[in-house]
Formats: sequence, C-alpha cells, structure tokens
Amino acid sequence: MAVFKVMNKYILITAALFLAGCHPDPDSVRAPATAWDMSWSTKEGTATITGSAYHIYFDYHYYPSGNGTMQTLPVGPGHKFTCAGHDVQLLPQSPASDPVVDHMFRYGTMTGPKVDSAEVAPFVRHVTCDADGQFTFSNLPAGVWYAVTNIWQGNIAVKEIRTQSGQTTSVTLKHDWNYPPSWRHGPHL
Repeated sequence: MAVFKVMNKYILITAALFLAGCHPDPDSVRAPATAWDMSWSTKEGTATITGSAYHIYFDYHYYPSGNGTMQTLPVGPGHKFTCAGHDVQLLPQSPASDPVVDHMFRYGTMTGPKVDSAEVAPFVRHVTCDADGQFTFSNLPAGVWYAVTNIWQGNIAVKEIRTQSGQTTSVTLKHDWNYPPSWRHGPHL
C-alpha cells in the first residue's frame, strides 16, 4: 500500500511538472509583432507598380444539345470592361489585411466597415484608373502587396505583387473565378 502512495505522489508530481513546463508563455501564443505590423508600407521607397485591369464579358447563345438540355457557347469577340474611373487600392500583405482582401473578393465590395477598418485603412494607398484602364503606384518600399479594383458590376480583381527597390513591376488584374491570393495564408471570412 505504501508503494502505491509513493507512486501516486510521483505520478502527480511528474504530471504537475510536465504541465507547468508545457504552459505556453502568453507572448508566444500571439503572432509575432512584425507579422501584424504594416508601418513598413508607409515608408517612401523606390519601387513602382504599373498595371491594368480588365474583364472580358462574352455574349452567349443557347443551343439544344440533343439530349433535352441546352448548351451554352460564347459568341463574338466579347466586351472588354476596364477599371477606368474606378479606385485601385494597394494594401500591404499581412495577417490583418488578408481577411479584408478576402471580404472584398468574396462580396464584390471595395467599401464598408470590414474594408474601412481602423486596423488596415491607414495603410491602404489609392489611385484611380485612367480612361484606358491603367494605373501606377510610385515611391513604394520593397514588400508584398495586394492590388484590388472593381472592374465591372462588383467583379473585383485581386493580385498579389512583390516589389523590389528600384524596380518597376508590371501587373494585369483580371477578374477570375477563383480564390483571392490571400487565401494561401488561410481563409478568414
């Protein structure tokens, strides 16, 4: 009986020491400060992003397929819609901006409380697409960015862009029926 009491005490002490040693430091549970920090994006740099944004919409004709259903086929060259006159937003990539970009893409909106959050809004840069659907962001620091714009009737185009000091990066934003690039960091909807 005495052996069991000693073993029970040993097991309890071992378990208590194990749990005490495994207790995470509260700071280690949080994301590193630099992961949420977007202040780097406010610094002036020497990188430039030039780009365009468009979506091609096709007219469709419906033909009987022969098995009682209809087949849909695009016809003609399509209609090209650009971002002309629309806002283009440039957001620094971070755990704080990822859910904002996801929200923009998923719900087809460039405004609203989630988009205009106090956490992200101060770091967003804005330009307007010219009449040809072209835009330019200048004096950017090196880093990873999201360019987002509305092309046509809530068709939001998103592109992840990596800038390097002293270089011009050319991009084309197109509305594709896929997931936004921020989802590679895990969806946050």
